[in-house]
Amino acid sequence: MPILAERVDAVIGVDTHTDTHSAALVSPVGTVLAEHTVPATPAGYTQLIGWAAEHAPGPRLVWALEGTRAHGVGLTRALLAVTAEVVQAPTPPTTRRRRGGKSDTLDAIAAARNVLADDKPPAQPRADGIRENLRTLLAARRHYTDTRTATVNLLKSLILTADETLRTILRGR
Repeated sequence: MPILAERVDAVIGVDTHTDTHSAALVSPVGTVLAEHTVPATPAGYTQLIGWAAEHAPGPRLVWALEGTRAHGVGLTRALLAVTAEVVQAPTPPTTRRRRGGKSDTLDAIAAARNVLADDKPPAQPRADGIRENLRTLLAARRHYTDTRTATVNLLKSLILTADETLRTILRGR
């Protein structure tokens, strides 16, 4: 299988946040061709897709998103709906992260370059459907198990400090 840089015209790195998404269009050799920020809304996703088509040097594009199952889930779904190729941008090692100031545009560029530089095949975003339904059920189960444990512990602590008559009645229950 050819490396990603050999099979694409550009990679679009996207740094996703609650309110905005910053994108950078990067050539296969890592040159920044264009940058753009849009609101994290369906209209913003449409605008970003149009911007990419307008500025891309060719039709073979890969979108490298941060947080495809978090802040980027809406954009991920919009891109998959138009059959775009979407990959999860790898998280850079802690030692390589910038110290000090934060720049969404630099993070978008880094997302694209990290996908291009990764020697492993890019990670695919986790799917909706059965997998997401199972994740939701497991999260709810964990929440209710933790809540039950906390409630039992609270009642036990209240019994410990109750007056002796009530403690005698509740002992062993």
